[in-house]
Amino acid sequence: MCGRPLFVVDGLFKADLVQALHTILTKQSFSLSDYDTEATSRIRHWKSEFPPAFFAANPLLQHWHDVVVAKSRELFAGSDLTLDRVHANAHLFGDHQHAHIDADPGVTALYFANPDWDDDWQGETIFYAANGEPWQALAPRPGRLAVFDGGIVHRGGVPSRSCFAARLSVAFKFFSS
Repeated sequence: MCGRPLFVVDGLFKADLVQALHTILTKQSFSLSDYDTEATSRIRHWKSEFPPAFFAANPLLQHWHDVVVAKSRELFAGSDLTLDRVHANAHLFGDHQHAHIDADPGVTALYFANPDWDDDWQGETIFYAANGEPWQALAPRPGRLAVFDGGIVHRGGVPSRSCFAARLSVAFKFFSS
């Protein structure tokens, strides 16, 4: 066990909302500009950064944003969370991800954006215990929200060869005090 909180929330969003969000997210511009750690900065992955105005421009996006933020604050009620950054990740077969932390102290809410996900496509996010051993493997189920202590070492999942779509996730990263 890792000793830090990890919450998994399924059923927070209806299937039609998950589909609409996916449609919007797939139309965003992604750049090969993000990396997991300074030591692995030569290995980039696809990212799309969202400024606050992105959500304010569309009532559907604003609702989704507000629900994710509210649920994160509810689950970490003892912390004063300030949203710092929101970005989408697109992982494709053949990509490589490294274990990392997001922010310590901090909280990450990770939304899995694909409206369909077959178990054979893999792409699980791996969370590690303090001793470096895998502790939890979390499948990227449609509309799933994982809210966790930003100090948990984790690694984004890469889809298997049988998946021809990008595995999309959106990270809401909070500072906590």
